[in-house]
Amino acid sequence: MNATDGRRGQPPIGYALRKLDRLIEESFERTLGKRGITRRQWQILNALGDGGCTLAALTDALAPFLDSAAGETVQPHIDPLRRQGLVHNDGGAVTLTDTGRDLFRSLTTDVEAIRELTTTGLDQREYDRTITNLQTMIRNLEDGR
Repeated sequence: MNATDGRRGQPPIGYALRKLDRLIEESFERTLGKRGITRRQWQILNALGDGGCTLAALTDALAPFLDSAAGETVQPHIDPLRRQGLVHNDGGAVTLTDTGRDLFRSLTTDVEAIRELTTTGLDQREYDRTITNLQTMIRNLEDGR
């Protein structure tokens, strides 16, 4: 496939999105991996950063990143966090421990650096427009099913 089959000589949207997603994933894995945390585990810590929630709510929050066709849930991602003493699961309500909160705060700085690097060269208006355009494309495809 020609990498410039898109509009006006630009790469097709799928090509650009897959490449960007791969680069973002690699950046997160490299940065978080230094601390023994996967991206899914980071997403769990981030979801719990404002307080606890149920396993079902966590699964819903992370649904776009889970393989729903295979029945994937957050449970296999939570278990290592629990064993490391970062989260506490009390009858289905999952919360950060003090150690988990400390790690979350520390990782937040690293994640913000990745996000800043990703959007370098875009002002807020350009970023907002990009997100709006992507959301429009998502709706187009969801509605066109």
